[in-house]
Amino acid sequence: MPEPVSLMEELRAQYEAARVSPHEHADVPGFQEIDAQLRKAYRWLEKVIAYLDGLHPPIAHRFDLGHGIAFASPKFERGFVGHHEQRIVGYPVLDEINVSYQIATAPPPPIEVAPGGVALLEKLLDDVGLQYTARRVEDQGGIVRKCAISMPAQIPAGVAFQADYRTGAVRISLLNVDRLDRVSLEFQSRAIDEPTLEDLVRLILGRSDAFLHRAPLVGVHGRPSGS
Repeated sequence: MPEPVSLMEELRAQYEAARVSPHEHADVPGFQEIDAQLRKAYRWLEKVIAYLDGLHPPIAHRFDLGHGIAFASPKFERGFVGHHEQRIVGYPVLDEINVSYQIATAPPPPIEVAPGGVALLEKLLDDVGLQYTARRVEDQGGIVRKCAISMPAQIPAGVAFQADYRTGAVRISLLNVDRLDRVSLEFQSRAIDEPTLEDLVRLILGRSDAFLHRAPLVGVHGRPSGS
């Protein structure tokens, strides 16, 4: 009788088959190369965010959601960089990098909305992660005539890197980086180099939008592009 295949060998064979067969590109980097590229990016971003934490630089973007919701005088307040790992044939590899930061702004003026427009406005605020307080205003007869909505003087923002080791692609998702919205672009892992990261930081600070032209757009408003 043939010797039973060990679990490790079975998983290794399945991994190699899944990594090679479904992908049409022959030049996909090995998992160790992708991991090294992401770890280098992670260390670089850690240093940059630490500098921004100490400097609190102004951000030259206009954050306007419409409906009278606009945030003036934005500046970088604080941020941090985290990561997530998975294992490939026993080796720990980075598959996510997450940059989260807060943008401080001038206090936005409260707005008043008719009852029929409250649900739409709350959905807009929820979609971009903005905190708010909604207060129903009633007349003397107890009928709601309007809703007063107020927001704190800050905007949550973030950049998420998600690596696909089968294809070599890295999806970078932006939340409230240059606008109050969610946008995703897809890079090849070898393109996640220092010039690309520098363009990302310039985009965060509002100094250039070159980063948005480095890769195809694959998602807008949190949905796939074209949907």
